[in-house]
Amino acid sequence: MKKTIDNQLFDKGFKDGINRQSIENYREIKKRDPESALATLIAYILKFKRKDFTDPESDIPDFSEMRIKSLDLFRRHTFEKHSIVRYFRFAAAAAILILFAISGGYWFGQNQIMSESGSHTDVIEFNTPKGQQSELTLPDGTFVALNYDSKLKYHISRNKKLQEVELDGEAFFKVTKNRSRTFRVITDNMNVNVLGTEFNVKAYKSDQKTETTLLEGSIEINGIPNQENSVLLKPGEKWSFNKTEKLQTIAGVDSRLSTLWRNGEYYFEKVSFGELAKTLERMYKVNIYFQDSSLENEVYSGSIYQDDEIDELFGIINLTVPITVKKEKNEIWIDKK
Repeated sequence: MKKTIDNQLFDKGFKDGINRQSIENYREIKKRDPESALATLIAYILKFKRKDFTDPESDIPDFSEMRIKSLDLFRRHTFEKHSIVRYFRFAAAAAILILFAISGGYWFGQNQIMSESGSHTDVIEFNTPKGQQSELTLPDGTFVALNYDSKLKYHISRNKKLQEVELDGEAFFKVTKNRSRTFRVITDNMNVNVLGTEFNVKAYKSDQKTETTLLEGSIEINGIPNQENSVLLKPGEKWSFNKTEKLQTIAGVDSRLSTLWRNGEYYFEKVSFGELAKTLERMYKVNIYFQDSSLENEVYSGSIYQDDEIDELFGIINLTVPITVKKEKNEIWIDKK
């Protein structure tokens, strides 16, 4: 069976075979196999990026076609559940190509990306559903790991001094160091400004708290409700904001614990059952209801592992807080014994 462009792009042998001479045979390959030729061009750009194409007057092969194909593949959403990570990787690849076309001066046609609805937008959006996580590299080189049920919007901008993304959910960021550019994470309750660092942001709109933990470098937090001054974090510090009480706290922590979720583990220290339930809903794709509302204020400390069955966790909780659990498909009701 003939491989499609996206299949070739995710074939390790195909990618490893791309070198600086590959582009020289582009025209010949296109005569025999247009899809392989375009895949070669895309892989070449992704591997060596735009430093090889600095002169807009040079003979750049088919950037218009590359852009159109990238957008077409990026807009596809008819993927199987188990191929979502693959989809996100290609979406990031398409995003790099789109941004490359803008910044390199090879943008053909309209200056904005068409969304699925047909309207213009300057945002590329990445989503992970419940029970799924993903990793991707943004067009500016920033590495992002997205946790369950998270949404990240990447703003396409010609402003070389500022790159903005919007987050609803949880994400780990490793920002490429660039002293001339600020990378900004925008959430409902604050903004995080960085020049190059590693940090974790938990900012679900439905959660009571927003948290940022710094692993390396330094970050500035501003835009905090009812707070005029910015907050500067040092490595090993976690900033938390209680949305109900409008209060913020800064505490020294083991920052590695904040990113255990990337390896399928969650560590909780004195969290309420209400907060715990939201994490379980995202992890196990369930809906949890408390038949006795006072249970939401009970406190839990310990670890949760993605590979464990949810029943095992309820069994552990039952050792300290007697509860009954009733399950029906994806619906779970919890009550006191």
